[in-house]
Amino acid sequence: MYDEEESKYTRVRGAVKIEEEKGGYLYVQLRKFINVIDELRDVGLQEHISLPRIAVLGQQSSGKSSVLENIVGIDMLPRGAGLCTRRPLEMRLNHLYEDDAKPWAKFDEVPGEKFTDFSKVRDTIEKLTDKVAGTNKNIVDEPIVVYVYSPTCPDLTLVDLPGLTRIPLAGSNQPDNIYEVTKKMALKYVEDPRTIILCVIPANADMTTSDALQLSREIDPKGIRTVGVITKIDIMDHGTNARRMLMGQEVPLRLGYVGVKNRNQQSIIDKQSVKAALKEEREFFENHPIYSSINSNLLGTDVLTQKCTKIMFTHIKSHLPDIMREIKEKMGQINGRLKDLGPPMPSSSKEKAHLLYNMVTEFCNLFKSVIGGKYDSRRDRTQSKEIYGGARIKMLLENVYREYTGKYQATKDLTDLDIEKAIIMHEGDSLPGFPSVDVFVYLITPELKKLQDPALDLLAECHLYIEQLAEEIAQKIFSRFPAVVNDIMEIVSKVLMENRDKTGKVVEAIIESEEGYLFTNDREYMEKCTDIVPADDQDGKEGAPRKASRNQSYVNEIRKRLDMYFKIIVRGIRDSVPKAIGFFLVNGIQEHIQYELYAEVNKNETMAETLGEPPEVTAERRTLNTSLDTMKNALKVLQRDPEITATLDYDDDLSRDIKESLKEAKLQKEKASTPSPHPRGGAPHRGGDMRSQHSDSSRLDMSNMSMASDNSQNRRGPPNVGQPQRPGPNHMQNSGAPQRRPAQGPI
Repeated sequence: MYDEEESKYTRVRGAVKIEEEKGGYLYVQLRKFINVIDELRDVGLQEHISLPRIAVLGQQSSGKSSVLENIVGIDMLPRGAGLCTRRPLEMRLNHLYEDDAKPWAKFDEVPGEKFTDFSKVRDTIEKLTDKVAGTNKNIVDEPIVVYVYSPTCPDLTLVDLPGLTRIPLAGSNQPDNIYEVTKKMALKYVEDPRTIILCVIPANADMTTSDALQLSREIDPKGIRTVGVITKIDIMDHGTNARRMLMGQEVPLRLGYVGVKNRNQQSIIDKQSVKAALKEEREFFENHPIYSSINSNLLGTDVLTQKCTKIMFTHIKSHLPDIMREIKEKMGQINGRLKDLGPPMPSSSKEKAHLLYNMVTEFCNLFKSVIGGKYDSRRDRTQSKEIYGGARIKMLLENVYREYTGKYQATKDLTDLDIEKAIIMHEGDSLPGFPSVDVFVYLITPELKKLQDPALDLLAECHLYIEQLAEEIAQKIFSRFPAVVNDIMEIVSKVLMENRDKTGKVVEAIIESEEGYLFTNDREYMEKCTDIVPADDQDGKEGAPRKASRNQSYVNEIRKRLDMYFKIIVRGIRDSVPKAIGFFLVNGIQEHIQYELYAEVNKNETMAETLGEPPEVTAERRTLNTSLDTMKNALKVLQRDPEITATLDYDDDLSRDIKESLKEAKLQKEKASTPSPHPRGGAPHRGGDMRSQHSDSSRLDMSNMSMASDNSQNRRGPPNVGQPQRPGPNHMQNSGAPQRRPAQGPI
């Protein structure tokens, strides 16, 4: 039927070899990609990252099983009244290129057994279903994985989902809410943006109210990743046909529709082979008065298989770079968490003591690093942006006595009368005109006493902050061992208190020395503050009684000296007090803590025995290590063949649309996580007649989606890939092979 000389296609049942300019074949690349995805599933990556796949969605009795058997080319699936698919069936199809090769199958759940009798494959599917779901028609979301090797099947992986069911089967264990159950199970698979939906729709029902199509449109509103499969075309009401459905005029889909004719019940009873059914299907469409005039690339199981093959190739190729990126991101997250959890707990006392010693060393080093202001990768970046550690302590030290600097005057609260009274009070019986030094001491002492509280407050504030730092670091280093944190902080608090008391005595001594011994070598003070001499008697009258008001020059000179001396004391004490705190507390605590902690570890054997972690931490580490092994194995699978992640030619339009769809799905998921009230009138309607959706996008109408561009060829013949194709919305199906196009930059 095919002209091998004129066509660049070699039709192998279920697999299409498409010659490329470099001499390769699409099916070779496809098999390679399918194998990679299957291997990624085998290592368990799907538990962490979604993988490309084709899920078959349809209502109960819509013809899903027949469609799948036609694609496989083998009669192998359970049939009967009610719900036949009660566990998702993952069919990993592998094409055998020897035409005379004998088909065979195997199951993950039946290791070591090879099935060549496909009636036994059917029986095994039923037994495995009953084993998990029971014998009374219940459904369970636990997939059966079957591998099929045959010259009649394509290289694809298909997931057959339980049919959407409205009413539970009488006398079964199916729940009353069977529709919600089947819908929820289907959604788990098809809402994944990396899943291609093979939506099976019976032609003898109104497709706009199809549960399967409604569901696919809910999660894929633009039809970016949905292929419509129109079944039961041959049993439509007399005078009707599926032309409008196939042309996408009822409900448009980006990937279009394909009409198929399955075996009817009588044909199955008569044991008609799939091969004979496919021949009958071709003859039906070729001889039908309506369908014979429709583009042949919208009809037949062969067309459906080719479409799925090409779409899956493009789909996998489009997503592999993102999958590799996600694997690396998750590996980074897992390694970060494992680092936080620390290594597994040692069992022997010696190993525990060694671990504790190392952790104490790490604690002391990080403590010194934080106080010293040195960069340490163990610190959080958010903390490094704050005034933290040694910088915070320095800021506290710099701000002490700030209120006594600048224009501050020690005598601001002393009036001239106060000073005169002080002079009189301390003059006694001494010679008039010579104020006693006690006047100066009497007036300056109250001001000097004010300097003690800020110094002790600074000491207390530094002590508190250092203790907070130590506890924060201890919580980080010993996070796995809460009991050890308490032991460590008990020692740290004790050492801190000892150093605080020692520092406090030094600070108090500094203040007391300033109060108890007045002295300065300040040159400015010496030059500006001259001796106080008695003023001449202005009226020349000797023996005149003393006036109530002393000579103003005495008062002014004493005021000046008080203010200057206080400034000198503040200037000196602003250095000496921070130095004392910095040396005896800040620096002293670092070495003192390390010494005391080491000593405690060496003498206290029970301290190491308290090392232990909660069971949930042990379980989390085990889970993380398992996940990390999965990621490593997945990465090995992707890196094993450089061509897998190399840039190949594929449909850029579809790839771009898929990526946009992924972004939209992510945004919708984020919006869905934030509840918002519905507008008056209730929740938006989801479902119903979808004809109104038709006008929103002519781009989605794939009615002209074609595997061939040369209409002069035999209508049922292969497309002519030798003819150049025009890229566009239909480029995916219009091109027989991936087209070479100018680079358009990253999408």
